[in-house]
Amino acid sequence: MYGVGASDQGSFSTGAIHREAFLVRIPEDISSAAAAPLMCGGITVWSALVLSGDVKPADVVGVIGIGGLGHLAIQFARAMGCTVVAFGTSKDKEEEARKLGAKYFFTTEELKEPNLPVKVNQLVITTSRLPDWDLFVPILAPRSTIYPQSVTSFEEKLNIPHMVFLVNGHRIVYATGGPILAFRQMLDFAVLHNIAPVVEKFPLTRQGIEDSLKKLESGRMRYRGVLYADEQK
Repeated sequence: MYGVGASDQGSFSTGAIHREAFLVRIPEDISSAAAAPLMCGGITVWSALVLSGDVKPADVVGVIGIGGLGHLAIQFARAMGCTVVAFGTSKDKEEEARKLGAKYFFTTEELKEPNLPVKVNQLVITTSRLPDWDLFVPILAPRSTIYPQSVTSFEEKLNIPHMVFLVNGHRIVYATGGPILAFRQMLDFAVLHNIAPVVEKFPLTRQGIEDSLKKLESGRMRYRGVLYADEQK
């Protein structure tokens, strides 16, 4: 089984033809349903944690948002030996975040409390909107690295508290995707540490596509929707 290194290459197709140099062999231990999200959301967070960042074992990695990207970022960071702190808008995902590997879980409301028991030095932002910096800056350790992976409109600006970032030495790193070798390393790491996306499957039919998009638009998808053309896949 082979996969292409992009999320827009045949999402609604039953097949595609590509040059072998641009394909990645999917390990036998990874199902097609799991491979598809890993080749999209998986490589996105892998790019931040491994390719573009300086994340090391024993770092404290914060993940804002437990969704399609966030639930994979938690698993990768935990498998790398990091302490993971998950942030959500409510407590409804705390239990799942802890099962995925988060040691701590805080809601945005809890961030208003002083003296939280942990400081983050690597912060991955996976929500659809950029965070309220006034809430998150106080939980950053000095010289922290921030990885914004929110997909917004091209008109949206990154507004940061400049002097706070300057004095504390924080830096912002943008990362997404990577070379073919990175996809192979990410998939091998996922197999080694039994990392898999949480998926909901829909048949590759008109009705299946409509149902999946409705659920996605409603915000109820947990955490990746996968269309399948064959029950055996």
